[in-house]
Amino acid sequence: MAKLTWFTYDTVMTTLEADTLIKKYASQNIQTQKQISADYTGWYVSALLPEYRVEPRASRTWQNPMWR
Repeated sequence: MAKLTWFTYDTVMTTLEADTLIKKYASQNIQTQKQISADYTGWYVSALLPEYRVEPRASRTWQNPMWR
């Protein structure tokens, strides 16, 4: 099982952008948080995502054997 860590988007988002991103994460059952920026101009969004030791392998299903 992978450990879970918080990933925070470093760009300030509008309310519409932040809510859209939170809805996308909610559809995948990923916990999110929305924090207001220090100057009250937008939002920061954080998501609790799995962190793996090694990267997942790319699928070779759609790769042409000649390109390997």
